[in-house]
Amino acid sequence: MSQVIFVTAELKMSLDRPRDEVVELIEQFCCDMRSEQGCLSAIATYDDKDPQRVVLLESYQDRAAIEAHFTMPHTQVFIDSQVAELVQAFETKQKGEVVL
Repeated sequence: MSQVIFVTAELKMSLDRPRDEVVELIEQFCCDMRSEQGCLSAIATYDDKDPQRVVLLESYQDRAAIEAHFTMPHTQVFIDSQVAELVQAFETKQKGEVVL
């Protein structure tokens, strides 16, 4: 039995590239994440008041899936691209929810 882990990551988009290009890369990264075994969801949300702020909302079936996420080639490519800087990230769980 494992408990779903939710990851919220706030990113600040780089000004070195056109915003539309950065958004496209972020959307592709989310698509790639959703193909990972153990990733239940991955979406990007954008702040209308701060055009550089994007928040990734992800959920994973367990700790192993999160750890595997950081070993994926597409994750390393995204990090190395420096199209966005990590501002903060945190993990949460639903109280009492257990997934079999």
